[in-house]
Amino acid sequence: MIDWLGLGELFAILAAIAWALSTMLYKGFSHHLTSMQLNISKGVLASAMMLAAIAITQDSAIPQYMTSWLWLVAGGVIGIAIGDSAYFAALRNIGPVRTLVIESLAPALVGIFNIVLLNHYLSLLAWGGIALTTIGVVIAIKPEKSLPRVDQQHYRKGILCALAAAICQALGMVMSKGALNNEQMSSLWAALIRLAAGTITVGLVVTVFKNSEFKQALTLKGVSGKQWFFAAVFLGTFLGLWLQLGAVKYTDPAIAQTIFATAPLIVMSIGFIKREPVTSKMLIGGLLALMGVGVLLTN
Repeated sequence: MIDWLGLGELFAILAAIAWALSTMLYKGFSHHLTSMQLNISKGVLASAMMLAAIAITQDSAIPQYMTSWLWLVAGGVIGIAIGDSAYFAALRNIGPVRTLVIESLAPALVGIFNIVLLNHYLSLLAWGGIALTTIGVVIAIKPEKSLPRVDQQHYRKGILCALAAAICQALGMVMSKGALNNEQMSSLWAALIRLAAGTITVGLVVTVFKNSEFKQALTLKGVSGKQWFFAAVFLGTFLGLWLQLGAVKYTDPAIAQTIFATAPLIVMSIGFIKREPVTSKMLIGGLLALMGVGVLLTN
């Protein structure tokens, strides 16, 4: 199976599953944290988990070249510090559906940045698979009923944040690929460096402007259902980011990002198993996305 899929595609599928499960777990806890506080909390917890995993596995494949460190640190600052904070802000302002629709731009953006930064081109067939998957995801997550109205100020802010998140996450992905192309290193070390760089950046910003919020992010004061939060961080940030970097290491980042984008469809599939209502748009969109992923896997 691994030979047929390729390690990169297999890791990408597992990462999408991990993120889908973490999304469902995040619903199990309530919090009064800002988007930046949430970014710090999950970053600190997941970094500690990665350090423990490195110690247990005795992973010594740390990057040796300064250029690799620069790629990973820049990718962490842009993709995690800015990208994840913008994503959480978009969720607060325009909700998950609108945010996910705009996030569907990420695979195409990764393909463009891949050309600009790494001079790597995808085949026309691969671009067709990306387009098919993206269209399928957009159709599937589009609600049957009209979305709740959002006032103009929150709408503009949310749209800009969602666009910033898609651009920054795409840039972060390609920068990580640049580091992994540069030398042999473990995807776990790459994930830790990228995550730590992003978390430290957000932590410094919050400490300078609102020191009390930084302390709350570390202590999780006011957060109930912490066990759901820890489980979500383990799956979505620790395993998810590790698998993401593993996927980027062994396949094209645009293909990996396209497979990651199917995470909302996995959430819907779990809902179907739990006998939650399924619409015709979900079925049609899901089939199109599945066909698109199939094209990418056979490319």
